[in-house]
Amino acid sequence: MKYLLVIACLFSSLVMAAEDAAVAADIADVKRSVLELNKDLYALEESLLSPSTMRAELYFSLTNGKYFEPLSVEVTAQGMKPVQHIYTQRQIDALKMGAVQPLAEVNLGPGKHQLKAIVRGRDAMGQNRELMIEQEVEKQDKPLLLEIVVADDDSLQSARASLRFW
Repeated sequence: MKYLLVIACLFSSLVMAAEDAAVAADIADVKRSVLELNKDLYALEESLLSPSTMRAELYFSLTNGKYFEPLSVEVTAQGMKPVQHIYTQRQIDALKMGAVQPLAEVNLGPGKHQLKAIVRGRDAMGQNRELMIEQEVEKQDKPLLLEIVVADDDSLQSARASLRFW
């Protein structure tokens, strides 16, 4: 009789353990579904808040960096929230090695916009210097990708800034 009681207890323990494992598997499935749903909702929110007709992306690059070392960059345009960035030494080193830095994703309506970018930094002699770009850009119904390029000009032993459209 004792043995039957022990066997019954063991059997009920095994059944409860199997039920616990099934519940744990169900909980894991629900967690996975919630994470996937959250990812889908985030993508939907991004597409609603920033549709491709409004999306513009700004990038920054430095070619060599022999004559200019950037300290900060500021970008403004009509209908766009100003973009400002201050560089760390680590970021400057990465730019000198050829990195292209994503500055910002902004909303910019279709049409023509006067873009102004000011790159502040130091020249080869340690003097403070500003490189400026003022250019009209036209935003169409697809994303606009712009790169602010600071390039060395060996003939002038100086640097200049320009805007590159992707």
